[in-house]
Parts: sequence; C-alpha cells; structure tokens
Amino acid sequence: MRIKSNKQDYQKSNSINITPLIDVIFLLMIFFLMTINLNISEGVLENRLPQAGSGNSTEAVNDYEKVKLRVKMIKDQGQLKIYLQERIVYSYDDLLYYLNQLPEDILIIFEPADNVPYKHVIGVYNICLKSKKKNIVFSVS
Repeated sequence: MRIKSNKQDYQKSNSINITPLIDVIFLLMIFFLMTINLNISEGVLENRLPQAGSGNSTEAVNDYEKVKLRVKMIKDQGQLKIYLQERIVYSYDDLLYYLNQLPEDILIIFEPADNVPYKHVIGVYNICLKSKKKNIVFSVS
C-alpha cells in the first residue's frame, strides 16, 4: 500500500518563520539606541588647532596680546630634545618646574618636528595642562 505524500505539507514543515527574529532585532536596536550616551565626547582637545591650508600659521594666534612661549620638540640621534624658548629642558619634571613659574594666561605654542612620536607630544601637552596652562596652540609645519 502506497501512502500519498503531499508536497505542500512537506514544504510547509521545512520553512522557518523569521518574524520573531526580526522582532528581537528591532527590540535590541531600540534598547541600544535608548541606552547610548551622547553627552560627553572623550579625547577632544580644548585648544584651537590652526588650519593646514590657511597659509600663515600665525593667524591662529593673532587674537592674543599675551606673552608667547615656544616649545620646540626635536628628535636628534634617537633622543628627544625639548626647547623652552632657547633653553633646553632635559625632563618633563624640569618642564613642569619652569611652567609653574610662569603666569597662567601665557600663550604656549607647540612646534613639534615631524619625526617626534605623538606620545611625546601628548606627554608635553599633559605637563602643560598639569601646570594649569589653558592657552595652548599647535603650529603647522
């Protein structure tokens, strides 16, 4: 005796209902959109960076009539050299000592060389912030 098989019954039993899957995906998306925090952005420098195509790098600092202090950073023979005006500074502690003796409203202009790693630029920047200097500008080479 032969049993009749219905092809339609066979096809219906192997199909997957994806409606609950789509519902779960939308619920997860709504959950993550509602829990995201857009108020605070991390890693944003509060100082003005000059425009690369502006032509003259002094245009970014023309609005200050304050004392300007140049901090040059050069990597020479694998060793970092930090110049505070014409004086060479041998460590971050020496730089912090000199910066603490200056007024808080002094304008500090960073001039790092192209071969100086960013970790040293950020280190000097953090020393300036530790000494409570707020007017920090990066020059474009």
